[in-house]
Amino acid sequence: MSAQAAESLTPEQIKARKERRKLLIEELNRFGVTWHGDRPVKDLSLAELEHLNIRERGYQAKIYTRKMREEEELGY
Repeated sequence: MSAQAAESLTPEQIKARKERRKLLIEELNRFGVTWHGDRPVKDLSLAELEHLNIRERGYQAKIYTRKMREEEELGY
């Protein structure tokens, strides 16, 4: 976000962005994601966190689907 755009945010928007960022970091940590490349997750921007969260959710869904398929094949 540019400095000019950041200046135009209201205190409520700033608070909402901080809360969203905190929530995303907690969710990614729950998935076991604490680093993205050579940077800790807590140092990523909100946009980077959103992107990483979407990717991780897709990955988790893929793993879950694979696990369910394997259990179905084994007759669990």
